[in-house]
Amino acid sequence: MPVSKCMKVLTLLMASAVCAQVHAQIAYGGKALGLLPGAALLAPVPTVELPHVDRDALIAEDALNGSIGVKGPYRFGVDHPVDLAMDTHGTWTTLRSGERVWRLAIRCPDASSINFNFTEYRIPEGAWLFIHNDAGDQLGAYTANSNGGRPSMGVSLLPGERITIEYHEPAHLAGQGHLRIGKVTHGYRDPFAVARDLGDSGACNINVICPEGDEWRDQIRSVAILVNGGSGFCTGTLLNNCAEDGTPYFLTADHCLNDQVANWTFRFNWDSPACDPTENGPMDQTVSGCQLLVNSAGTDVALLQLNTAPPEEYYVYYSGWDRSPVPATRMTGIHHPRGDIKKISHSEGAAVTGTFSGADCWRVSVWDAGTTEPGSSGSGLWNQNKQLVGQLFGGAANCANSVDDYYGRLDVSWPLLEPWLGASCGDTLGGWEADQVEPIVFDAAITSITNIAELQCGEDSISPDITLKNNGT
Repeated sequence: MPVSKCMKVLTLLMASAVCAQVHAQIAYGGKALGLLPGAALLAPVPTVELPHVDRDALIAEDALNGSIGVKGPYRFGVDHPVDLAMDTHGTWTTLRSGERVWRLAIRCPDASSINFNFTEYRIPEGAWLFIHNDAGDQLGAYTANSNGGRPSMGVSLLPGERITIEYHEPAHLAGQGHLRIGKVTHGYRDPFAVARDLGDSGACNINVICPEGDEWRDQIRSVAILVNGGSGFCTGTLLNNCAEDGTPYFLTADHCLNDQVANWTFRFNWDSPACDPTENGPMDQTVSGCQLLVNSAGTDVALLQLNTAPPEEYYVYYSGWDRSPVPATRMTGIHHPRGDIKKISHSEGAAVTGTFSGADCWRVSVWDAGTTEPGSSGSGLWNQNKQLVGQLFGGAANCANSVDDYYGRLDVSWPLLEPWLGASCGDTLGGWEADQVEPIVFDAAITSITNIAELQCGEDSISPDITLKNNGT
């Protein structure tokens, strides 16, 4: 593609993307070239068309499965197996500088969302990757560090039926990147909808930004929605450990597990900025991949370690816990029901012991505010001291029935968890602020370039307006 007469604009945009991605971890900021002025200079992007799915039949199947009353992962999509690689699909644009951009679009007809897994993710230091939809929503930049050095990586959801993958490779790194996509998830439920709150959860659920969450701002920041390998939602919580060293231990439910743990994705701080009506929150604060440390069906517990700790700019919190057998006098749950934006629930009654599927549990006899639903699975239960005491196993509670939820007990699970969370700090441990880690110093990023024509040809100079953002110190 001839681009030599129009290089000023595109080279500047490439430079902005480079500068924007050097400062953080996981998702590095910046902007995909396909979303910026000058995108017309790139080669047209080819689109892989995937099959239709029968949405009504899938929803009917979910309703039948849900009638048994167990709060399992909330299914939102179906998987299309694919084999899409850089050397067989997509198109390359080579710039005059030698820098190369590879792009590929994927379309799932009438999908509410798309996410996918890289079965091969190997990009060199200095290269970077964006994923965006046609509406301008974006994930990334992702770099060599985004998957924690592992060979595969899951990518979180973007709304819409079409996404574009955009890989940037400097000239001296030509040919070193290798990407292969093995599965694309076609979302048939819409967690981004605005018709009924934001997503699909019951109307009695309470956004965490509401007054009911005022005393729980720290614990709210420890909770993330997880996509368990492609097509199911659960919830979980970052936990502090006795060393208080920021190791990203993450507690969820055993029944959320599958054989794709390495490709799970975790979205933090997906909170509505308004109490009512619900508004969408940030979707780009994600971490990809984890390893399973220990699990037990007996207490429905699973302890994970994220491949990479959430970066400082996510401003997460590591919740404290109470491993004693003393029942809570009041209880609070923080969760993502039906894959919806984050909610909070309160019970003013004391926890009582009970059994669920043969396991020793804490039973919430009644929710006084809010409830739980499928997708809340694995979410934490906190006592009156704001210490986590268990994770959601199952139960019958919903907006039409506020009684009986069961949480696997932390004290019963403790012999499994102790090797990681520690034995040196007694029965209880307070929470830990992630900003206690050493701050990132070099983190300025270009966020926009304006006052520039889409094509700038035959001119000696240009005078764009460039906006910078400093994300830390």
